[in-house]
Amino acid sequence: MSQLYRAAASEGLIQHPLDSMTLVYQKSSGITHIVADPVPAILTVMGEQALTAVDIAGRLSDRYDLEDSGDTAEIVLARLVELCSLGLVDKV
Repeated sequence: MSQLYRAAASEGLIQHPLDSMTLVYQKSSGITHIVADPVPAILTVMGEQALTAVDIAGRLSDRYDLEDSGDTAEIVLARLVELCSLGLVDKV
């Protein structure tokens, strides 16, 4: 079975776009993270649901009309691992 990931509750995060970057303030830790695409899009499509990297890649492809290069799920998985280390996403 594939690993499931869940984003931190949206009410616990404040996102503010800033040119090509996005600031994500995490209320629980008081830390502001500076992230780049595709992180804001990943957090948005995850919502409050527990999803696999493949599920998230599919949602991103549908929402942003991405070409299926086969690497999308691998890219998403790499970002999810980084987001877990920041505390913005949890493995469930």
